[in-house]
Amino acid sequence: MITSFIKKYILPKKIDFISAMSEHALIIKKMTDNLYKCFIQNNSNACSLILEQQKEAVEIRDKNMKDLLNVFITPIDKESIYRVTTQLDWIAISIKHFMLEAQAYGIYKLDSDFAQLIKLLQLQIQLLTAGFKTVKKEPQSTAKNAQRVRDVYDELVSIYINNMAKLANSKNSNTTFSKRELLAQIKDTSQRMRITANYLEDIIMKMS
Repeated sequence: MITSFIKKYILPKKIDFISAMSEHALIIKKMTDNLYKCFIQNNSNACSLILEQQKEAVEIRDKNMKDLLNVFITPIDKESIYRVTTQLDWIAISIKHFMLEAQAYGIYKLDSDFAQLIKLLQLQIQLLTAGFKTVKKEPQSTAKNAQRVRDVYDELVSIYINNMAKLANSKNSNTTFSKRELLAQIKDTSQRMRITANYLEDIIMKMS
């Protein structure tokens, strides 16, 4: 019993949290790819995959959180790991909510403006995924990817503002409401990716 206690609480438990967070981000990348296929290419199978992949993301989150609680020593700040994990969780949930909300409004295919925005989400998570892979060996590459995520967010917000301005002049109140809500959901998702990039950069700063 004493040996078991020592192994669980005293001896360092080696867990590769960077790889675990990278796996989490990779699932979200698949979700954004399917979001594009679902609403831009009108692929109903991709819509179903989003729900399945969000469940996978929850399983990864739960495992990472459990490991974080049980491990005694981590190579990087535990709070930083927690912050990244919770933000990735929110991103996955936001993508699922976007799909469910759009379908609730009877929207199954979106226009080129939304296609442009979703492509930017795809780029952000692609940069984040690449950033996780270089944390240990090429932290400078991670920092560059994090900055690029923030730049893409600024680009997305500009497009968001232009679309909101167009909706302000629209006479179709139903269309205006639904599109405004979906635009806000995309902006929020992009903002969470920006926050994740900041936390990722915080990790490499603490590791240096």
